[in-house]
Amino acid sequence: MVGRVVYATITLMSVLIIYDGWEDLRVIDVVGVIFGPILAMFIAHVFSASLAMQVTEGRRLRWAERVAIIRTESRFLLLAVPPLALLAVTHLAGASLKWSINIIVWAGAASLGYWGYVAGRRAGLKRWRLVGAVAGGLLVGLVILVLQVLLQPGKVFSGGEL
Repeated sequence: MVGRVVYATITLMSVLIIYDGWEDLRVIDVVGVIFGPILAMFIAHVFSASLAMQVTEGRRLRWAERVAIIRTESRFLLLAVPPLALLAVTHLAGASLKWSINIIVWAGAASLGYWGYVAGRRAGLKRWRLVGAVAGGLLVGLVILVLQVLLQPGKVFSGGEL
């Protein structure tokens, strides 16, 4: 599960970084921008797990098997809760949508450090190796934040040229 959380966090952060035009959106539109990629990943996981099981079993899947896959993969949809909760809290606090997205992206980067910690603890790492696992997660988050600066939406390509 840790791998999927990290994968979804990085994907969502990337979508939020690349998207341009936050000023023109309403809160419900931002909910769609956040939930859309997670829904797409859920559908992709259901589809790929179904295909894999079909290949393994050498036959079409029964309805109960399909439902079991959907149930198992539906936990993936819960990954939308933290960014949507942050959006709600920042919106209620009066932050602009652009600031709300920045907060969500920074929180996503910080959460990668947390997931590095979780993975390190589960792997039995101690002391400096555990610190290294956390640092590795934070480093990945930092790389994504640097990409945000480098890829400033709408400014990377100008007239088809870099």
